[in-house]
Amino acid sequence: MNQIESGTKTLRVLLATPGAELLDRGARAIARGLRSAGIDVIEAGPRATPSSLAFAAAEQRVDLIALVSLRAAGEFCQQLQQALAVSGGAIALMLEGIISDDERAALSAHGIHSLHAPQASIEELVAAIGNLVPHASTRQESRAPAPSAAIRATRLDHTALCVRDLDATIALCEELFGAPVSHREVVASQKVSAAFFDFPNGASLELVSPAVELGGNAGLERFLSKRGDGLHHLALRVTGLDALLERLAARGVPLIDSVSRPGARGHRVAFLHPKALGGTLLELVEVHEG
Repeated sequence: MNQIESGTKTLRVLLATPGAELLDRGARAIARGLRSAGIDVIEAGPRATPSSLAFAAAEQRVDLIALVSLRAAGEFCQQLQQALAVSGGAIALMLEGIISDDERAALSAHGIHSLHAPQASIEELVAAIGNLVPHASTRQESRAPAPSAAIRATRLDHTALCVRDLDATIALCEELFGAPVSHREVVASQKVSAAFFDFPNGASLELVSPAVELGGNAGLERFLSKRGDGLHHLALRVTGLDALLERLAARGVPLIDSVSRPGARGHRVAFLHPKALGGTLLELVEVHEG
């Protein structure tokens, strides 16, 4: 097969199988076939959400998004198109899936420009992608390059456990680690009590609990009621936090905090919505060196 190019740029396709446990054998075969045709294929994780796909499409400057064997396609594609409208837009292409005529009409309304049955050959898929290249190329060339919204973390800052009884958990950790707690404080702005165990590599384990004396933190209370003590979030250390939040918001990444706020140890912090990382709550930490 001949290499397909968009102008002087090799076509880039974001291939996703949302709803599947992994990129299945059929999707991998499609990826290999497209690559053999000279198409640059980026494989998205099986737990990709509409917002994460839109972010990846904008960040990687792809021409097409290819969705394979998608269940509940109409709702997913509607959410995807909404996310793409925020991030700058890319074309959604349905490569494979058994669908009814009604579903086909609904998908077309949600911006699916090409629909193919599972038995479609690689040649047919490559031809369909080639027919969409002018549309995709025009849309990408019409928008100015956006500043990178990559989270360029310097390292893992901490892992946080949410616990009901902070004192008891501190005592347990001190016995388990053979070392005293490194730091403890009440973060009044968040109505939480926090304790840290620091490790030689610079990372920490944080224990966080609702500060009852301040009325408690509603989010932590819900977490404890639903799950009990357990892993609450991961935290990455970054620089230029507020500027980074602006870029993430512009790319459609779901945020809990659009601007940074005071956190433990005098640092500035902000949380991304769990939807941004497949259900995991992610905190960004900008260190106050003083």
